Amino acid sequence: MKKIELWLNIVHYCLYKADCKRHHLTNKVNPFVLLGRIPRVRRNLEEQGTTLLEVTDRIWTDKRYGFSITISGGGVVVFVAFLLWGLISTLFGFFEIYFFIKPAYVFLYAVVSFIICHLAVFKKDKYILYFKKLDKQPKNKKWEYVLFTLLFVIGSIVLWIYSFRFSPSYP
Repeated sequence: MKKIELWLNIVHYCLYKADCKRHHLTNKVNPFVLLGRIPRVRRNLEEQGTTLLEVTDRIWTDKRYGFSITISGGGVVVFVAFLLWGLISTLFGFFEIYFFIKPAYVFLYAVVSFIICHLAVFKKDKYILYFKKLDKQPKNKKWEYVLFTLLFVIGSIVLWIYSFRFSPSYP
């Protein structure tokens, strides 16, 4: 269980870092950052000793309540759901047990994946401790984690798509 917890936190970390980088790349066209160029807004922010860019970065990259942590957390849950769906459907398909996908099954996959992610990543903010450990890793180790995350994401999606091969055909 500790290995699963570690790997899910690594995936969460890499998705978080990727979303933070995407945020920094899109700051040039972010309408909220562009509001900071209005003289009245800029003066008010300078009086408070900050800029709109700093405020926007805090809103996006905060490790507890930021948009990036929410997006990456949702991504982990979705990819685990894809993995569960793909594994279960493929496993049943190999035993020639075919079933139609119903909304209740999709909901069940989502709930189970959320429970797994909650216990392994989100409960008592475990991910923050992992983030601190992962931030201290050398660059080559971080690249291994990025590669693992990329393989996990692509593998989950490919397995999910492949599992449709075992869906029963309509008469």
